Amino acid sequence: MKTSALVAAVAVGALATALAKPSVVLPAGWIQSGHPKADCASSVAIAAGAPTSKVFNIDCKSGDQGFQTLMQQIAGTDYAGKRVRLSAQVHGEKIVGWGSVWMRGDSGQRMATAFDNMKDRPLKGDFGWKQVEVVLDIPADTTTLSFGFLLDGPGRLQATSFQLEVVPDTTPTTGQLGLPVLPRQAENLSPP
Repeated sequence: MKTSALVAAVAVGALATALAKPSVVLPAGWIQSGHPKADCASSVAIAAGAPTSKVFNIDCKSGDQGFQTLMQQIAGTDYAGKRVRLSAQVHGEKIVGWGSVWMRGDSGQRMATAFDNMKDRPLKGDFGWKQVEVVLDIPADTTTLSFGFLLDGPGRLQATSFQLEVVPDTTPTTGQLGLPVLPRQAENLSPP
């Protein structure tokens, strides 16, 4: 009886492994993240007519309600206290929700001390290859810099030729200085 249970458990494990979504193979430094229920596939794809022979690709199915991002996280040391530009070449197909290139600076446990996800100038619809950028003043105490591109909702967004660089202070910024500081005390614990 115990042997048959063991054989059944191994068979169920093998079946679950075979049916699981294959993991995305990304170049070193890149990770996939996003809403756990997003019906999206991320990949590195060959793309004719693109600025490079291979591109990063996020493809979200019709009716999708989540977002997917391909991103990197690095130490903020080399960028802390500086104005930084992230640029990339992007291409979109049938983007119903919105897409973007994004960058965020975190300072220890304080998330998003600098942030721009292009929500105020989203990528939508169909468009050919073009360069987009975000420019942020990264606070001097920044410990982590996160950046990448995202797709929220159905469509396909491709990106390549990312550049992360320190730029002169004369370069206009596109983002905002982080999230507002949280209050130190709770307020309105009963409705006013």
